[in-house]
Amino acid sequence: MSSINLNSTSLLLTQRILRFNTRQQADSLSRLATGLRINRGQDDPAGLITSENLRAILKALEAETRSIQRAEDVINVAEGALSEVSDLLGEAQALTVKNANTAGLSAAEKEANQMELDSILSTINRLSSSTTFNEDKLLDGTASITVDGQQVNIDSVSTGSLGTTTVGSETYTLSDLKRGGKLNIESGDLSIAQDVLASARISVASQRGNLGAFARNAIGSRLKIIAVMTGNISAANSKIRDTDYASETANFARLKVLLESSLKSVKLAGAQPLTALNLLA
Repeated sequence: MSSINLNSTSLLLTQRILRFNTRQQADSLSRLATGLRINRGQDDPAGLITSENLRAILKALEAETRSIQRAEDVINVAEGALSEVSDLLGEAQALTVKNANTAGLSAAEKEANQMELDSILSTINRLSSSTTFNEDKLLDGTASITVDGQQVNIDSVSTGSLGTTTVGSETYTLSDLKRGGKLNIESGDLSIAQDVLASARISVASQRGNLGAFARNAIGSRLKIIAVMTGNISAANSKIRDTDYASETANFARLKVLLESSLKSVKLAGAQPLTALNLLA
């Protein structure tokens, strides 16, 4: 007995092409919707591996940038406190000069200047012990900052550390200018006291200069390098992973035409057996 094969070769072929075009259009739509050329491993296995490695590098650079910016913040806090110490030392030096010029200066005025100087020294000590960043003390002599293998140490600015000056066999510091100290400005050697204050100001200025140089050369340079690296790696990753919208839009339009053509082809192929049946009717 003869039979009519409704699953004709042409129908199977057009259905296969329809499925292929449907899958291709779905992939194209996914690339347009996500903005990524690679959404799954099967899209481009080698490209995915390279892209993931580049993304890991970018994350590491982002973390390093945040860390370096934190170091820059630490320097800004320390430098701000050092600036205040420098101003206080200038006031202390002015008081010392006042008491050194005794003409017409009463004992009460000298005492008042000494009291003011004691207050300044106390404030400097307070800044030394209380200047902190994230609970880490910055001006007590224990702080150090490391960026890209380079390190800067921050010395103590306490009155017992600043202005170290040796005269003969005797060594003096800023703390000796307080009331009752060897260099108090009421009855001490004001010439040496001025030398101690000058030494303290030079020391603070030197620290500020070191921090500024570190911020510019170590931190600034590294941030610039990271910015260039980040830009280049991001561009490379974008070329590998991101969708080329101009190309993909054209591809989507082409697939749309092919899909519509496939649908019509399936419809025509399915109609052929019916035509044969009508002829036999």
